[in-house]
Amino acid sequence: MIYALILAGGKGTRLFPLSREKSPKQFLEVINEKSFLRNTVDRITPLVNKENICVVTNKDYIDKVSEELPEINKDNIFVEPTNKETPL
Repeated sequence: MIYALILAGGKGTRLFPLSREKSPKQFLEVINEKSFLRNTVDRITPLVNKENICVVTNKDYIDKVSEELPEINKDNIFVEPTNKETPL
């Protein structure tokens, strides 16, 4: 059985000036009419059942992730306990 873990907890500081804290990179529609997060899920669904897709996000974005990915079970959306931000 294959699982996918999508990391979507960034604070919106890396793709400045496009991304901001209120609209971080994972929710931007840069490539097409879909967000980076939506495109990621669409790419992996041929390989992974939606029941096996998990998303880790920031507590501020849990509702946005649920809205963006209604097909993902809310029990599969996890809130990171603390923000660790990848160092530059």
